[in-house]
Amino acid sequence: MAVIFYLSGSGNSLYAARQIADRLENCRLETIGSYLRKPYVVQDEVVGVVCPVYCFALPPVVAQFIEKLQAKPNYCFGVVTIGGNQGRALKQMSEILAAKKIILNYAQTVVMPDNFFGIPLEKRVKLLEEAEPAIAKIVGEIAEGKADVSAVKEAYLWKLFGTSASWWYLKNRLKFEEMTVDATKCISCGICAEVCQMENITIVDGKPAFGNNCASCLGCFHWCPQSAISAGKLTLDNNKRYVNPNINLRMMKGEE
Repeated sequence: MAVIFYLSGSGNSLYAARQIADRLENCRLETIGSYLRKPYVVQDEVVGVVCPVYCFALPPVVAQFIEKLQAKPNYCFGVVTIGGNQGRALKQMSEILAAKKIILNYAQTVVMPDNFFGIPLEKRVKLLEEAEPAIAKIVGEIAEGKADVSAVKEAYLWKLFGTSASWWYLKNRLKFEEMTVDATKCISCGICAEVCQMENITIVDGKPAFGNNCASCLGCFHWCPQSAISAGKLTLDNNKRYVNPNINLRMMKGEE
């Protein structure tokens, strides 16, 4: 029995998690938000965590999840999708797990299109093509139970300064956590609420209302067909929207 817990906004991490799950026996996928809403003792022998990197570290909600995780797996792996630099994300994952007496047996990164910075279509296509063999290698190594934590590296710059400075800029200058919707663009489709893995969005009078439990995954931001959602000063037009082309809405909602 195996389980992969994941956080995914634009679908990159979900795609990687699905590829891994397909090769593991009796493996299920579960969102990190789902576990946080209803924690339980995980009985699976194999436990994996797949998520993006935020500000050169683990997304805060993923760190919170690992701290609350109740499990004693025989094999534990972590895979992070990155736009270019993981910072100390895997080191952080290893440290939190170690504090819970869980050994991280395997860890790796995979470069995929960043969903924060607008990336030209040509570069997205190239990154996705290059990601395929990297993911296939990771899938094979996890399937055979390989032990390899060479990707777990300390990065003192990010630990002491970089991550906190990045978050300060996002929160205080870009007002990144202030999610709003342009009512003139919104068509009341409800997709934003459907893809929110934290169940932080409710539809009120046909428009999204944002709660206080946002994971900053930008899922609602990118999946909105009208580009009606803004994250503070961060706005988006249809040319810069990015969702992984191998992932559809049914997959994001866990229905496929």
